[in-house]
Amino acid sequence: MAKETSIVLKELPKKGDLETYNLYLKNVPVFYPVVHEVKKKYQSEEKEFSVTVFIDEQTKDKLEDEVAVNKTFAKVGVTKTSKPPKRIKYGLSSQVEEGKLNYDEVEGMWGFTVTRPEFSKKGNKQTVNVIDKDGNAFTENVGNGSVCNIKLFAYKNRDGQLVVTLDTLQVIEHVAYETATSSDSVDDDVLGVSYKVKKAEPAVEQAVQQERPKAQAEVESMDDDLDESLPF
Repeated sequence: MAKETSIVLKELPKKGDLETYNLYLKNVPVFYPVVHEVKKKYQSEEKEFSVTVFIDEQTKDKLEDEVAVNKTFAKVGVTKTSKPPKRIKYGLSSQVEEGKLNYDEVEGMWGFTVTRPEFSKKGNKQTVNVIDKDGNAFTENVGNGSVCNIKLFAYKNRDGQLVVTLDTLQVIEHVAYETATSSDSVDDDVLGVSYKVKKAEPAVEQAVQQERPKAQAEVESMDDDLDESLPF
């Protein structure tokens, strides 16, 4: 069932001739949050923080029509990828293979991804603020389906579009992070038993990268605007 989400756009002092803002996304479910450590971009040695955000249709319309954010939105269970082989970008359980990640809990919502590069254009190392409801540092891994408030830094590009960069993630409803299945059943006719084989779990950020469907990573790479990072 779709959650009710909202936005707040707050104008900041200009940086030279550049119009800057803070854009807040409120009460949004998130998937694949990589906010404590960076991960490699798809087919790149560069690294970034990222999170896939889901908003209701009213919020999506405001971002498209009023704010003019430079993002492409995909409706859960409906919107297909742009290049063949075409597939539903955010598939429901009825649209994906059994056992694969589905987006049933955000059915009816619209998804997109926001990022922050590891380094600014000046070469300064960057981070994402991750806090709880009271403003304290939130150090746990954030799982799929967690509900957050997200603060984005934004500026207007030459086309009048709002370019956004991930700044702060406030965890409102936390869902514990779970790794992919880490054991297989083995029937051993010599030992005469069936048992589970334990596997070492990968590092958290590596696990997130491995469980992200390849098709989704490809689409996110195509969707990213070339001027996604800060211009200064």
